[in-house]
Amino acid sequence: MKTFVLTTASALLLTSVGVGYAFHANPDKTQVSENDTEMNHQKAQVDTENMDDFLEYDTLNDVADADHFNSEIVEDNPHKRIILLKDDNGQPQFKSIFVKDTNRLKIINLHEGLEYNEIIK
Repeated sequence: MKTFVLTTASALLLTSVGVGYAFHANPDKTQVSENDTEMNHQKAQVDTENMDDFLEYDTLNDVADADHFNSEIVEDNPHKRIILLKDDNGQPQFKSIFVKDTNRLKIINLHEGLEYNEIIK
């Protein structure tokens, strides 16, 4: 009888732990704040006129002649911004990676390689 009670108590304990874990770990029940969605990658078309306000724009224009390309912001979050410069056929020609925390700008010519890698002010 003692064995039966211990076995039943153990089974109930394991079942309650499993159900509790499943309830708390269920992604359908996990709350998502609005700040989490802002950290996701954003994709938006941006005209070159709107890019004038970006800190890296002047350098990007000097190195890659950004005015002659169509610009697309591939990622823009609190830590970095990635911009693709595409030709009239929609083919990417340059990639700009600006790390906001350190003000480091990398400009990559997608046909020839790295063209600029410095900290801008």
